[in-house]
Amino acid sequence: MRQVHSMLACGVAIAAILATPAIAQDRKKAPTPPSPELFEALEACRGIADNTQRLACFDSTSATLSAAVDSKQIVVIEEKEVQKTKRSLFGFRLPDLSIFGGKDNDTEADKTLNTTIKSLGRAAGGRWNIGIPEGAVWQTTEAMTINPAVGDAVEIKAGVMGGYFLKVRNKRAVRAKRVE
Repeated sequence: MRQVHSMLACGVAIAAILATPAIAQDRKKAPTPPSPELFEALEACRGIADNTQRLACFDSTSATLSAAVDSKQIVVIEEKEVQKTKRSLFGFRLPDLSIFGGKDNDTEADKTLNTTIKSLGRAAGGRWNIGIPEGAVWQTTEAMTINPAVGDAVEIKAGVMGGYFLKVRNKRAVRAKRVE
């Protein structure tokens, strides 16, 4: 009897261990946001067979949608504007908004910013303040082995645990932080 309880307890422990990654994975996935009601109504118009009724549905729903955009209840953003905003905010911790892709959807390109040096300033200890065209200023948190120049290519890459690495002219990367 004791052996049966031991085997049963062992089986339950193994099942719990095997289920843990699946549970953790389910917790990581954010549910997809529901479609806005106006877009669902617009989509429903497509299913109407009668041409006159379908056109009336499209006209009515699109007028309501246009009014919602005009009153800023709904904001329409093009992909290029989202990308421009992501570049200007690179280095800041953003809320997990679906318009920015969310942390689970980040690609390698979302974790790297390739740009140029717009302005330079020396900081104490051989560090540099590096301004980029996107409007940010990055400060190296360790000395650099080269002297950067305005116009040099810069790669800023997100590291582990919220850190960043800055590489000038494809030389050795140094730690950096966004200061502006």
